[in-house]
Amino acid sequence: MLDFEKLIAGPHGDSGQIENYFLDFFTRKNFKEYKIPGNAKDHSRKAIKIMFESRRELRERVEKAFAEDPLCLEAFFVYYMSSEDVYVNYRFQSYYDELNSYPDLDAYQKYCYLRILDFYVEFLLDIHNFTTAIKIQKTLIRLSNACSLRNLDRLAFSYASIEDADEFYRLYVNNDLSVYGYILLVVTLLKHEERLKASQVARELLEKEEAASYLDHLWDLDESDPKQAEFYKIVEDCYEYINGVPDFFSFFNLVREKSDGTI
Repeated sequence: MLDFEKLIAGPHGDSGQIENYFLDFFTRKNFKEYKIPGNAKDHSRKAIKIMFESRRELRERVEKAFAEDPLCLEAFFVYYMSSEDVYVNYRFQSYYDELNSYPDLDAYQKYCYLRILDFYVEFLLDIHNFTTAIKIQKTLIRLSNACSLRNLDRLAFSYASIEDADEFYRLYVNNDLSVYGYILLVVTLLKHEERLKASQVARELLEKEEAASYLDHLWDLDESDPKQAEFYKIVEDCYEYINGVPDFFSFFNLVREKSDGTI
């Protein structure tokens, strides 16, 4: 069974390889196997069908599908992967400009709109526009009325990147962060010399994550243990930020020893 998740999992390589992938995916044969959500209305289904059954060039299919349904995810994804960043950015901005129309969308269109905003956040993170990424991510959370760990991690990454300790700490107070978020928050607080708050967050991390007790001596982790291996990978992902605080590991060692009562 083919669906949108299968579509977005596939394209890799240069522009020519990506185009060939789309040409191989959007065929009449594959349309028979493609799963369209049951709540998609006729105009949305027609737009999707155009992507599979039209004999036009990909770019023309995209434009024709957009004419039927501007929120067609399949057409959007082809455009997103095939266009220069400047044009992709314009299209994202045009979608965001329609934010006030969101309540009037049908259920499937709302789903499509939220998926497009999700891609918008990824795009902004890729080009290091963290300030706008934060704004769009907050909008996405508000519209969906849900705050997943993935969304929190993206906010954590953004706040760490612009070193906004106040907003990052506020995010921590109001949500249950992941291990990734905790580490980045400690780093960000230390950059602002907020050592008391950093100690508080570090202690909570030690309580939350058993493997965190190895943070100041990572070489003792047992990487054959899935949980410890996962923790090591998280620390690796944070390493670029940790390097910005030369005494990070000695700070954490002090917090751990105080928590253990060994100092």
